[in-house]
Amino acid sequence: MITCPNCGKQNRPKAKFCKHCGADLSPTRAMPLTEPGRGESPKPDTGAISGRMRSGKGPASTQPPPAPTRPLSNDEPQAMERLTPLQQGSILSDAQDPRRRYGIVMARELPRSIYYDALDLACSTCGWMQPHLPPDGLCTQCQSPLVPVLIHERRPRPNRRLAEADVEQLIRLSADHPNVVPHQAIIQYRQSVYTVVEHPGHWRVLVRGQRPRSIDETLDGVVQIGQVLAYLHDQGFAHTEVGGASIESLIVAGVGRIKMVDLSTCTRLPPDDARTLRARVNSDVAFLAWLLYYLATGRELSRTGIESAPPSLRPFVERALQGQYATVQDMLTDFSLLPSTPGPAQDRSLKPTHGQATHPGQQHTRNEDAVVTFTFDKEQKGRSVPIGFYLVADGMGGHDAGDLASRTVNQIVTDWIIQTKVLPDLQKATRKLTTGDVPGEMLAQAIQQANEVLLRHGQAKDSDLGSTVTAALIIGDVATIANVGDSRTYLLRDGRLEPITQDHSLVAGLVHAGVIGPEEVRSHPQRNQIYRCLGHKPDVEVDTFTRHLQAGDVLVLCSDGLWEMVLDAEVQRIIEGAHSPQKACDALVKAANHAGGKDNIGVIVVEME
Repeated sequence: MITCPNCGKQNRPKAKFCKHCGADLSPTRAMPLTEPGRGESPKPDTGAISGRMRSGKGPASTQPPPAPTRPLSNDEPQAMERLTPLQQGSILSDAQDPRRRYGIVMARELPRSIYYDALDLACSTCGWMQPHLPPDGLCTQCQSPLVPVLIHERRPRPNRRLAEADVEQLIRLSADHPNVVPHQAIIQYRQSVYTVVEHPGHWRVLVRGQRPRSIDETLDGVVQIGQVLAYLHDQGFAHTEVGGASIESLIVAGVGRIKMVDLSTCTRLPPDDARTLRARVNSDVAFLAWLLYYLATGRELSRTGIESAPPSLRPFVERALQGQYATVQDMLTDFSLLPSTPGPAQDRSLKPTHGQATHPGQQHTRNEDAVVTFTFDKEQKGRSVPIGFYLVADGMGGHDAGDLASRTVNQIVTDWIIQTKVLPDLQKATRKLTTGDVPGEMLAQAIQQANEVLLRHGQAKDSDLGSTVTAALIIGDVATIANVGDSRTYLLRDGRLEPITQDHSLVAGLVHAGVIGPEEVRSHPQRNQIYRCLGHKPDVEVDTFTRHLQAGDVLVLCSDGLWEMVLDAEVQRIIEGAHSPQKACDALVKAANHAGGKDNIGVIVVEME
């Protein structure tokens, strides 16, 4: 008798397929799944797109150990086995496209799905396909860092399988909305779907350690995802899933921005079936109600009751679950009718105080770093709202080009902000649904203008000048941060220093994928290779982040001449021990020079009082 490796039941000796579950029992069949230390794990393949993992380790086994089970949550339609995470070193490949192979670096388990930090094994520099996951994360042919990706694994709902044309269209759509992480592949492999996306850099899962958010933060988060759902509807797709499993498809990327990481749950909207169309729209509205409740309470709606929602938000949840919104946009519009939440920030705005310093370092006579700060107050509804702007630019190009580049960025961006200081967001009488969008767009446009000026100058003078930049615009208690390159902005809050920006460098990708530690960047031989800066391409992508600030917060903006020389823990110790932001800046420059001062140093410290 042959024991089915999938369901464990007996079949006749020459059976090719299990009569109980349909699994392939052929001994000559190519085994598409292999994990280090586990061997082959055949399961029924029900789709056109398959996955493959290979490893030379471990003997082949005919029956894998059973996966542990877990209690069924209220929003799950049927019992299912808990996903068993792929081990480090496993390889996932797309059978439809041999150029897509991914090496698993780290797994993060959730109740209903798994996230993997992984590396694209096709080298983006030389095109070489790695036969296995290199332990150092470098291409075995040209030694370039491999590109990190993020993979989300989930169980599909019964009879829900995407057509290949839908997969291709969803991948294209994912690149056109800022609140969706761009997709690279959707691999439907037997009992799992693997969605491969560009690695978002600094990120965390939304469902782990979720604290109840303020009403403003909750509505901001729901609006971000609601805009995605409305966009998908316009393109003929619906998200379709409601409950805890759907919330696991959301992450917090950068600082505070909620993004959708998995469009594999989507299905086409039927144009000629009004009843089904209405049901799918209602499903997406209900998904927003679940998200609203979860952000406001930190708990799943199925595990508690609607009465636990904040009284001001409870009507939105009730209307959504009762199907009272005809569209997602109707629900988002309804939020604008809610009056602003009273609080300390409305009585007295936070006030920023800052210090700044720059130094050529110990090994250069010319200083190619530039820093700028300015603050002013704006009247709004009878009270003064402090506004502060802060920028650090690190020029490149040799001779006087680097100095010129950083000074140009300084001047262009600063002039743009001053000329556009009448900020539309401050004039809104209703709730601000796009708190970070207006200042973020302003910063991105200003930096793009600086990029165009540098590019024209470089072409006219045949000079390879360029610059990195990080900038922060603080309006009241909201900070909008932008960066291009490897100049950084940190936030020090409650005894913890965390980077807000992410470096646009090759080694930063290795850190995000977990291949090397953050401290190894400082000694890595390719630490100075950046793939994005100002002055080299006509269009430059500017990363923007939004953070709600509170009293005691400290922002630190700096060039790589500081963070490469001084460890983050030491930066935090110096700031916490300084008597003022200016003394902190002076001490940080001194520490960088004491550690070798291998590059120019630029730093700004902003404290919120």
